[in-house]
Amino acid sequence: MIATKLFEEVLQIKLSRYAELIPGTVVSAYWVDDLLIDSGPAHTTEELTEFLKDKSITAVVNTHHHEDHIGANEYLRQRFGVDLYAHPLAVEKINRPASLYPYQEEVWGYPLPSRVNPLKDSITTNKFHWEVIPTPGHDRDHICLFEAQQGWLFSGDLVVGRKPVVCRPMDDQWQILADLKTIRALKPRFLFPAPGEVVVEPGVMLDQLINHLEELGGRIDTLHKQGLEPAAIVKEIFGRENPMAERTQNQFSSENLVRSFLKGNHP
Repeated sequence: MIATKLFEEVLQIKLSRYAELIPGTVVSAYWVDDLLIDSGPAHTTEELTEFLKDKSITAVVNTHHHEDHIGANEYLRQRFGVDLYAHPLAVEKINRPASLYPYQEEVWGYPLPSRVNPLKDSITTNKFHWEVIPTPGHDRDHICLFEAQQGWLFSGDLVVGRKPVVCRPMDDQWQILADLKTIRALKPRFLFPAPGEVVVEPGVMLDQLINHLEELGGRIDTLHKQGLEPAAIVKEIFGRENPMAERTQNQFSSENLVRSFLKGNHP
């Protein structure tokens, strides 16, 4: 399923294997000035490739190596001869076959390995210049793209909700906080996330998200110092474990969120 919406010169392309565009199963790619930012999951590869057949596209930038962002890479390279780019730490991961949990296979599918080029500090298209902003909290190879003249910030999976209640085991919440402060300082006019909706003038939203995570991290730290273990902290703050834990084989859980704050480098 594909749904599109235009924001100035940026086309948001929502992608999902489900016709209902179920929240949590939708990821957005963005097409602007011959550049595609992320290529979605494997399950929507044919739809996306067909959709782009009458559009000019010369390069794809992956915000990170996760399967829902690289699914159409190889198809686009074969059909349109595009150049593929990602953070240097993502190159080897994208080049090799993915190893997925059952929920990932169901929702996103297995991407074909694709040979990507390492991104430098910036990338230039016909009309625009894009700064590459390292944002390693979600994953060490995660980047954002920022077009300073236009105020366009493409945030990948850095911003996944207004009040996150779950995360994956490898997420670093304190680093995510630092990353959010980095992009907030850029004062973007538009925030283009992979999950969720595009945000116009996102300053207030980013401030609220930063404040929420700082308060949540502080509360978790306090409860831990009082002797509570992560499972007990989950019960104290959230009431119970989130149902997503069972659906994702414990890859997305509230306990992971608690543990992420406890293991990370508190500023």
